[in-house]
Amino acid sequence: MTRILLADDDRVVLFTLAEGLREAGFAVIEARDGLQALALCHDEAPDLALLDIRMPGLDGLELARRLRDETAVPFLFFSAYGDEDFVRRAVKIGALGYLLKPLDVAAMVPTIRTALARAQDLSGLQGALESNRSIATAVGMLMQAEGLDRATAFERLRLQARSERRKLEDLAITMVESDRPKES
Repeated sequence: MTRILLADDDRVVLFTLAEGLREAGFAVIEARDGLQALALCHDEAPDLALLDIRMPGLDGLELARRLRDETAVPFLFFSAYGDEDFVRRAVKIGALGYLLKPLDVAAMVPTIRTALARAQDLSGLQGALESNRSIATAVGMLMQAEGLDRATAFERLRLQARSERRKLEDLAITMVESDRPKES
């Protein structure tokens, strides 16, 4: 059964969403603040974390950064705040989605299933990345040059290879070789 961590400091929202998600067939782990959510993600390793933006202890954005850096738990946000700055920051951190309150569980389920599928795709890409040194090096170069996270850098490399109709590995080798100092 797919396990979802749900983190929100509003007990009514937490209870309502947790019950609705359980009825939709998910196992739900509940956290009432960011620090509790982080500990549960470390201990329980849920398949997905649904994070409120504003929580005591550790807000949702900082929690997401910690999840990204310390765990393999993918996440998406839900919030009453839909302003562009929050959304942009959520995307930059690596969110798989951003839902606005008030939430309807039936409407959330497709987004959750999409986020789970995307997380699985990214996990597979991560494995391919780790098994290919040239691709990993090219991704690292993009990360450093443009200040990107790993997934974004990989996606950019993949899209460039597609647009140039080249194999990903061939593009990566070209990038790595062009960055080497020239022999005299």
